[in-house]
Amino acid sequence: MDMVMIGDKYLAGGFRLIGINTIEVPNDDVAAKKVKDLVFEGKLKIVFITEKVALKLKDLREDLIKTRKFYPVFVIIPDLEGALNERIRELRQLVNQAVGVKLGD
Repeated sequence: MDMVMIGDKYLAGGFRLIGINTIEVPNDDVAAKKVKDLVFEGKLKIVFITEKVALKLKDLREDLIKTRKFYPVFVIIPDLEGALNERIRELRQLVNQAVGVKLGD
């Protein structure tokens, strides 16, 4: 399984319709645990997760970057409640670090 979406039954159902493997979980905490388990197995290339799950996995994702592990790639999507815009803040912070200057908000 190179690519998987881990989330609730509604999002998982949508991803299944377009041919992506899914793992249904009852809540964000279980999703975060499942992602950690699969990352440590080392079999995933692309993981679709919601912003809320991404927040729970921030340390894991940062550790993967620091150790120069390029996989899995996390595709962070809003859940059915809408976007948190957390990913935008995270990307802005990474750009600020990369260029060494705080860019405007």
